[in-house]
Amino acid sequence: MNDSVTALILKQTDYREADAILTVLTAEYGKLSFIAGGVRKMASKNAGSVLPFTEAQFQYDHKQGRTMFRLKTARTVQLFRKLHEDLDLSAAAGMVCEIADLFCMQEEAESSEEQYSLTRQALTLLNEGKDPCTVLFLYASDMMGLFGIAADVDECVRCFSTTVSAVSAAEGGFLCADCASLLNVPPSTPARLRRFRLAVKGGLRQIRYTEEAGGMRLEDLEILMEMIRLHTGMQIRSFSFFKRILSIE
Repeated sequence: MNDSVTALILKQTDYREADAILTVLTAEYGKLSFIAGGVRKMASKNAGSVLPFTEAQFQYDHKQGRTMFRLKTARTVQLFRKLHEDLDLSAAAGMVCEIADLFCMQEEAESSEEQYSLTRQALTLLNEGKDPCTVLFLYASDMMGLFGIAADVDECVRCFSTTVSAVSAAEGGFLCADCASLLNVPPSTPARLRRFRLAVKGGLRQIRYTEEAGGMRLEDLEILMEMIRLHTGMQIRSFSFFKRILSIE
């Protein structure tokens, strides 16, 4: 057999003396792993095509039911060059890939095509120079929706009032003034709440509307990261590095 699959490379982990294990996302099979033999050698023909934040075509022998394969050859499809050259964008791309790695499952055909499409779009938008906080918020929100934990931005999550005044990571969405006061959640401005709702509802595919509303802030992204931690137990560790990079500017 000589099968082929196009994949987004999420992570490269050193293995043995000169090999690496690649964690990748595919539209057909969800998340897969590949052993890339000798790829860390200077003379490796595959080295340039297996970098994280890269879309590549892999040649391998596929076997049903397996999720780890030995890579034969790799060919770059899309390098996303700016993500490798700019520290801010590289940190943001690292967050995209970590979220994909945590949220996407192996051999999960049902939603893998949508996950692949969203992840590729997020990397493309970052490579085009879009605001990292906005792209990361929209991407994380879309992935949360696929995972079944989208932020509730239609009404108060506790009393169902449509007049809201705050957003809570612990409660998973909007709160009215009375519920926010009861839980000691500080109020948000109406503009921020409108922007938050627009972003959650529109997602990556409607990014221009979020941009027109002023884009998302780091504080907005922090709420989503906290929602993920509280409601899934998953910690996006690369977020700390992303925040440190932003603080240097």
